Amino acid sequence: MITALLKGLLFGMGMSMMLGTVFFSLVQNSIQNGWNKGVMIAAGVVLSDLIFITLAILGMQVLEPGTGSIWIHVGAIVLLGVLGSNLLMNRKPVIAYPDSRFGKALYFFSNGFLLNFLNPVNFLFWAGLATLARTEWEYDNARLLWFFAGCLCSIFFSEVLISILAHRIKRFLNEKILVWINRITGLVFIGIALYLIYELIVTLR
Repeated sequence: MITALLKGLLFGMGMSMMLGTVFFSLVQNSIQNGWNKGVMIAAGVVLSDLIFITLAILGMQVLEPGTGSIWIHVGAIVLLGVLGSNLLMNRKPVIAYPDSRFGKALYFFSNGFLLNFLNPVNFLFWAGLATLARTEWEYDNARLLWFFAGCLCSIFFSEVLISILAHRIKRFLNEKILVWINRITGLVFIGIALYLIYELIVTLR
């Protein structure tokens, strides 16, 4: 059990360091809005990962080619396009929730959840990892749960650490650098959205 947990912690740490949309969103929002907003994003990411892991363990193939997969692609394209455009125009995303602490927390939580959940690769990754753990490592259900628990804990705490570190360096940044951080993040989001459009066109042919 301990070996499975430790392996999960290492895997989760590695996944948190991948330079994807969640990483850039964590850094950008933590610098501009505070490290606690990064924590909300991390919580949303972990919840979406938990859903994927549950589906993977149950063996549900939710992303087979078909209508569902297409709509996930469309949702991801719209979300990344809107967020990327806002950042390139140097505007903060408009919060559609009440101007309260709960409303803002819900906004950043849903931001992290959707960025992670609408990435079509994520479920396939977790499903592949579950298959690897069952076949190659010969994990039973108990070890599998310990392994994935380690992954989720490591992802959450690693992303919280990234948020805190990003917020800490804020005092060394001037306004021009902050603008460029926004622009780079926006370009990353739009670049991934364009790639998803390409994937969607290829799928529909």
